[in-house]
Amino acid sequence: MFDFIKKKIKDSLNSIQKKLSKEEEKEILEEEKKEENILQQDKVELKKDILPEDKKEIKEEVREIKKEVSELKDVEKGETKAEGKQQKIPVKKKSILSHTVTEEDVEMIYSEIKSVLLENNVALSVLEGIEKELKNRLVGQSISVFGNKKYLENAIKESIAGVLIAYDKEKFISDIKSKKPFIILIIGVNGAGKTTTIAKLCKFFLSNDLKPVVAAGDTFRAASIEQLEIHAKRLNVPIIKHTYGADPAAVAFDAVKHAVSAKEDVVLIDTAGRSDINKNLIEELKKVKRVSKPDLTIFIGDALTGNDVVKQAEVFNREIGIDANILSKADVDKKGGAVLSISYVTKKPILFLGTGQGYDDLIPFNREKTASFILSE
Repeated sequence: MFDFIKKKIKDSLNSIQKKLSKEEEKEILEEEKKEENILQQDKVELKKDILPEDKKEIKEEVREIKKEVSELKDVEKGETKAEGKQQKIPVKKKSILSHTVTEEDVEMIYSEIKSVLLENNVALSVLEGIEKELKNRLVGQSISVFGNKKYLENAIKESIAGVLIAYDKEKFISDIKSKKPFIILIIGVNGAGKTTTIAKLCKFFLSNDLKPVVAAGDTFRAASIEQLEIHAKRLNVPIIKHTYGADPAAVAFDAVKHAVSAKEDVVLIDTAGRSDINKNLIEELKKVKRVSKPDLTIFIGDALTGNDVVKQAEVFNREIGIDANILSKADVDKKGGAVLSISYVTKKPILFLGTGQGYDDLIPFNREKTASFILSE
């Protein structure tokens, strides 16, 4: 995941550093010129009213001043001479040679990474959020370009993390244990991986000492009930099903009723999807939601579909209402635009990322780790 973004962000950072370095080199030359002018003026003044016998002593003082200025510049470049060897010195954040970041600088930085993110299916509204975060973090800051690459990396990383929303795994488990049964409605378009994700969630719950039951609410797609049955049998999880063409809301109702009587912890309701989000699907899902009264409605999206999955999530959130997102096939998504966009656009967190076909291939989403990974080597 993020293979394309990672390389291009690195290229952009190198380009940004070169541009800022040229600007700071110009500032350094101007500082040096000012210092030289001051020294020349001092020499002229000294010649006017200094006695001949004092000239030798004053020349020595001027040499000492020049030496101190030279050493100060070496420190700014992160280097100083100690016992005849070069020794690295940490760069100070603020100094006479530092550069104060302006809005124009941020716009230049943003323009470098904007095209990269757009190419990788990141939604335009997300880019605007990242630009705002960058301005908040960088404008007015004093940085030395001799060591600014890490500083810029951190600013970009934090700005990306700032537009992501995660659902803490521990809170998720705590919420489920607070109510019995806890009802989860799973929605999404056809082919997004809803049924497989339900199986992975069952395994996750079993690993956390929670007893799930599944409802085969997709009575529209051929073989959907059999597919869920196979997973339920492998995981030894009860399944509530009706026949094809049955009312999905009735299946959900019976699953909740069973969970109450059997004292199950979690009800996972599978639902039908369509290749397009039509009115019949929306009305069907609204009815299932009214009847089952879910505690959590999770949208399952295919990360490989990029901006399409973000648009789908927007529609489902507007028409049905969602509480969290899970993105399937994240392991084979080389661009990562959906991961960076979906939580910002829907204002709802990402709960998990699907990373394979195995039941354990469901990893909790972490926004800081995701942002760090994008900028890692």
